[in-house]
Amino acid sequence: MRVTLRGVLAAAFVLGMCALCVRLGFWQLDRLQQRKARNHAVEVALRMPTLDFDSLTAAAVERQPELFINRKVRVTGTYDPAGDIVLRGRSSDGNPGVHIVTPILVPHVPQALLVNRGWVPSPDAATVDARPYAEPGERTIVGLFMEVPRNTQAGGQPAETTVGGKRVTTYRRLDLDVLRRRSPRPVLPLYVQQLPDSGAAGRPPVRVPTPPLDNGPHLSYAVQWFSFAAIGIIGLIVVWVRQRRAARGPG
Repeated sequence: MRVTLRGVLAAAFVLGMCALCVRLGFWQLDRLQQRKARNHAVEVALRMPTLDFDSLTAAAVERQPELFINRKVRVTGTYDPAGDIVLRGRSSDGNPGVHIVTPILVPHVPQALLVNRGWVPSPDAATVDARPYAEPGERTIVGLFMEVPRNTQAGGQPAETTVGGKRVTTYRRLDLDVLRRRSPRPVLPLYVQQLPDSGAAGRPPVRVPTPPLDNGPHLSYAVQWFSFAAIGIIGLIVVWVRQRRAARGPG
């Protein structure tokens, strides 16, 4: 059987693609394990007693925020609409909108605790007048402690716009370093993802539910990548066998 440079290069290309597919398959399996570990951590946190947020809790969160991520927390305080933050590019049931994040003022707590109050409609998924969605007066809310990301590059930089004569600050995502530079009060490294409650049923802001605890599509993706690699190897074997038969000639 005659070996050609073209054939060698083609075989090398196919083997390289197969190796890449195998690597991507193991990457998806690794992501599956990460997802399972995250789900376990969330489940453990959700089974723990609900925290009551006060100055002692705030101090503990400031010292060791990683211990409180995904913990349920009950907060009583008053929203500060002057500190409204709009997170652009959010959707609900396929409808464009934004999330409104508002500091909640808690007696005897000097730090700013941000609360993601949920989704509200916005035709351009970027700008909204948050005033109609204000929740005045003292409120008691229940939510999950979530980490405020850091160093999110340009996505964490604010954009200023004017809606209804009021200056509104919008972000692609929260960034702790950016928020601390702009806030007159120290900002806690965790925010509260307010959970659905009967008081807001059917009306915006639509609360964001707890994160899904399924394993996601990673296993099926891994199977697909491994299948692609197997198809490539089998294809090479078939071509090689046919070429050997053709080189031997009839009989």
